Amino acid sequence: MDAMSRLSAAAFLCALFASGCVAGAEPDEELAEDADLDEPTGAVVDELAADEGARRAEQESDALPSYCNDVLTWNSSYTTFENRVLTLVNQRRAAGAVCGGTPYPAATALALNENLRCAARKHSKDMGTNNFMSHTGSNGSSPWTRMKNAGYNYKNAAENIAAGQSTPETVVNGWMASPDHCKNIMNGALRDLGVGYHNASTSTYKHYWTQAFGSR
Repeated sequence: MDAMSRLSAAAFLCALFASGCVAGAEPDEELAEDADLDEPTGAVVDELAADEGARRAEQESDALPSYCNDVLTWNSSYTTFENRVLTLVNQRRAAGAVCGGTPYPAATALALNENLRCAARKHSKDMGTNNFMSHTGSNGSSPWTRMKNAGYNYKNAAENIAAGQSTPETVVNGWMASPDHCKNIMNGALRDLGVGYHNASTSTYKHYWTQAFGSR
């Protein structure tokens, strides 16, 4: 893989009670093994279904806490990229996929969740501003802490990150070509998604991407 185009995945799938779960990921460690699901195979649906998640966003997002204040005002071109990633991901979920040799059936479209988008934006901004790539934030935060700080109390959660890809199509193609990232995208137990994109022109990778997945 091109050194300028890196990917990393972490996953956390939890039972109803979080006290019985283990979470966490070291930088660049892949922890998506629990993402496998056995569901009936589905057919490709109309492209319009890819926008189903965005249409459900208003009723499924909670009020944003002050933690999110620095990412409420966002470059409109960044937002366009983020929304495009959601559309592309839902197209892939609608079609089904093979992740690392394991077939995944069609899955329900992910809903845009503003709390998860806050968590994703915060992390992409952090990576770009501080010139690093890791699931662990510059302040030591984990993906799970960021989601909770953004007001999303999850039952299941996962995070994909990437750096160096300049377009939504390139980053989604890269994630789908990587088994653990692909498993997160195709995981039918995950129902919500927030995408964060940040451009840091003087940093090593310039383009920083975070997908924060969850279900409650």
